[in-house]
Amino acid sequence: MPLTVYGFHDRTHDFAVTKIDAPLDQCKFLLDFGRSIERRRWFFGWNKWVGVTAGLLVPVVHQGEETGGFVFGIDRGEPYFADLPKLWEKHSGSRRTVRSSPVEGLELIADFATHFPDDCS
Repeated sequence: MPLTVYGFHDRTHDFAVTKIDAPLDQCKFLLDFGRSIERRRWFFGWNKWVGVTAGLLVPVVHQGEETGGFVFGIDRGEPYFADLPKLWEKHSGSRRTVRSSPVEGLELIADFATHFPDDCS
């Protein structure tokens, strides 16, 4: 499934994301601007430093987490590939404003697997 990004009119630094066909009220993950995007580059092999950026590892945080630990991958040519680095330039370091009740352990992992099924391997 392609990535879906939802913005909020009243919270300009919060963006809900999912890779399944889920409406906004079911999205549990937000872009985590407190961490950096990692670029996956290709130059006779995968690396972080030299070559053409062929993919991004994008940090997300669950609405019930204090700090995020998950990332999802997006490849060149997919929707939002060019837009995500621009969002990071604009919002880097901003703190999210939405929180839900605390979530940990298996529930957190299950939510990530539900919303980003191709990124769980």
